[in-house]
Amino acid sequence: MKKVILYIAESLDGFVATKDMGVQWLDPYFGEDYGMDEFMKTIDTVVQGNTTYQQFKPKYEGKSSFVFTKNPEKYSEDGVQFVKGSPREFIENLDKDKHHNIWLVGGPTLLSEFLNEGLVDELIIFVMPTLLGEGIPLFQQLKKPPVLSLGSTKKYENGVVELNYSVK
Repeated sequence: MKKVILYIAESLDGFVATKDMGVQWLDPYFGEDYGMDEFMKTIDTVVQGNTTYQQFKPKYEGKSSFVFTKNPEKYSEDGVQFVKGSPREFIENLDKDKHHNIWLVGGPTLLSEFLNEGLVDELIIFVMPTLLGEGIPLFQQLKKPPVLSLGSTKKYENGVVELNYSVK
């Protein structure tokens, strides 16, 4: 069975980036182990939007990597498949024997599409003790906000709080 998991950091006031798409505000929090290595061991597939991908160009060794874009024909990179279309069709067409735990990296636009189609199973959100005041919000244009159930929380010494929710 396929499971889509959001694993992301946001500011205390709900932003993932500044207005100019900067994420340098996260720099003070690097170096702490937030369970990323353990999380990555459970993931076999990575999905992200093109804006997020172009900003970071991450490589996920040993993982299937997909990037949603309106113009997949414009891009070609080893180890990455550029796709377009409905998130529902995409998820339904993934080989169920190869793709079990799917990390929805971001960004907020793609997350909204997945949430609006009822495709997200779990939210793992790291709330950073920083107020940006303005920026790019994590949650945008939700047609019908999902019903969430809090699974667990974890507090880190530097003030970061990890929230784990399942989507009903």
